[in-house]
Amino acid sequence: MNSSNGFTAPGDRDCPVEDKDLTQEQNEHLTRSLRAVRSSASAPPALQDLARKVLGGRLELKDALDDPSGFRALTDGLSGMRESWRSMSPQDRQAVRTEVEEKAAENEADGGR
Repeated sequence: MNSSNGFTAPGDRDCPVEDKDLTQEQNEHLTRSLRAVRSSASAPPALQDLARKVLGGRLELKDALDDPSGFRALTDGLSGMRESWRSMSPQDRQAVRTEVEEKAAENEADGGR
């Protein structure tokens, strides 16, 4: 969040993820994904907060599961996704797979952006 003086509040800054164990392309993808989660109205608030913590440099990705709120956000989010997937028809699941494959192909054609 920017204050009226143009400075970003501590903890609200938006840093690219720079995990030394990941390639630059993986770090860029992770950063984009975290920004998308943080901004998504459909993402659970706890997951949005986890994305804010990582992007703000308050939590390293490797420590997300050690952080109690991070663990809950990730496991609750995965549980909800699992239930959604199970409730889909086989046709809907295939449509999702096709959409993901098409999006990956577009991203690859655009140089990973």
